[in-house]
Amino acid sequence: MISNKKMPRTEPETIDELVAILAQLLDGLTIEKVERDVNLGEDEVADMVVQVRRGGLRRRLLIEVRTLGEPRLAAQAITKLRGLQGLARDGIPVFAARYVSESSRRICKAVGVGYIDLVGNVFLQFGAVLIDREAGASLGLERRGVKQLTAPKATRVVRALLDSPKVLVRITDLARRCSMTPGGVYQVVRLLEDKGYIERDSTKRVRLVKPGELLDAWAGLWSIQRNTIATYFSLERTPGAIMESVARVGGRGKRDYAFTMMAGAYLVAPFVRFVDVWFYITGDTAWWVRELDLRPVEAGGNVHLVIPYDEGVLMDRHEVEGAWVVSDVQLYVDLYNYPARGREQAQFLREKRIRF
Repeated sequence: MISNKKMPRTEPETIDELVAILAQLLDGLTIEKVERDVNLGEDEVADMVVQVRRGGLRRRLLIEVRTLGEPRLAAQAITKLRGLQGLARDGIPVFAARYVSESSRRICKAVGVGYIDLVGNVFLQFGAVLIDREAGASLGLERRGVKQLTAPKATRVVRALLDSPKVLVRITDLARRCSMTPGGVYQVVRLLEDKGYIERDSTKRVRLVKPGELLDAWAGLWSIQRNTIATYFSLERTPGAIMESVARVGGRGKRDYAFTMMAGAYLVAPFVRFVDVWFYITGDTAWWVRELDLRPVEAGGNVHLVIPYDEGVLMDRHEVEGAWVVSDVQLYVDLYNYPARGREQAQFLREKRIRF
C-alpha cells in the first residue's frame, strides 16, 4: 500500500492512487471495469464506479472519495452515497479516503456502507462476499491524527470545551477565553469537527457532542513530562504541610500556581495516599525554591515544580480551601499516565467530578 509520506493531497490525486492499487485492495474480487465521474442520472455523479465479480455474482461499487476520512466527511459522503444508491439499485455504497479513521469505520459499518483507503483498510459486504481487513499502519496514523490536538495552543481549546461541555460557544468567545486569535481557534475547531467531537449550530456556535471520547483521546497522548520539571526536597514532615506552605507563600507573594497530580486530587477527590507534591508555577523558579526552603537533590525529592510548556494548563484553575488546583480535566490527564496508581486516581476523579 501507499506510504504515509507519499499520501496525496487532493481528491483527484487520491482517486489516481486508489485506481493504481485497487487490485491489491480488492484482492479476492475480479475487477471488470473502472469508471470515473459517472453520471447516474438527475445530475448525480459518482466519483468512481467499479464493476466487480466473484464467481457468478456481479456488483457495481459506487465510490465517493474524500481526501480526509474523518467522521464529518464520512457523514457527508454517506449522505451522497444514499442518493447514488437510489439511482443504481445494484450499487454498493463505498466511502474512500487516503485514510479512513477508526471512528469513521465504525460509522460506515453501522449504516451498512463499505469503506476503502490507501493504507489498506477495506470493508465490503454484499451477497456471500465479506471483506473486512484492517491495515497494520492504522494505529500509527490514528495516533498521529489525534496528536495534532495536543499541540500547545490546541490544548487550550480542548481544555476550554471540556471544562464547559454543555455550553454553546462562539469562536470569538473561545478565542478570548484561550488568549488566542479567532483564526487559530477556528483551525482547532475545524479539526475537532472533522473528527466528530463537536458540531456547530446554524449560528456557527460550537457544541461538544463527544466529551468522553475527546477526553480519552487527550489523556491517551498526554504526559506531564512534556513540561519542565524541577525536583527538590522539603524538610516539612508531611505532604499536607508542604501544601500549606505552598498556598501560604504563593498567596503572600501573589504568585500563580496550581496543584496537580495526587496533591491536586487530594483537595478535590482524594482516593490514593501520596508522598510527593506536584504543582505548576509561572515565573521565577528560584523564588519558590527560596521561599519554601527547598533543597536540591539528585534523587528522592518530594516536591516537583512544574514549569508548563504552555500557560494554558492554568486555565480554569480553582481555589479549594485556600489553595489553587488545576481544572478537573487537566488534573485527569496529568494523572492518567502517572505510574504510581495515577490511573486509579484519575478514574475516581472522573466518576466523582467530571462525570462523562
